[in-house]
Amino acid sequence: MTTKTKALIAAAGLLAILIGCFFLAGMSSSGNKAQDPAPAQAKINIDAVCKSALAYTSFPDAASADAFVAECKEGKHPEVIERYKADMNLGDGAKI
Repeated sequence: MTTKTKALIAAAGLLAILIGCFFLAGMSSSGNKAQDPAPAQAKINIDAVCKSALAYTSFPDAASADAFVAECKEGKHPEVIERYKADMNLGDGAKI
């Protein structure tokens, strides 16, 4: 065998080993991480939920935004809480 042939075989072998390592690393990291749903007794911080709604809601002024947050904390905007639960994958068992 010539030195070029030996070098080509060595390079091909090294490439095969690297591909095998990447394949095994990908297989081990993709399937083993089971994501458990949030526990049924999860507690929601209503202050954080209502203030986070300000990120996707627009108001003409700060006073209107503050009034919205206060109303949300009183339970006048249940859609905000439901959206938060859905966004966080908390399910129906999460409580305020």
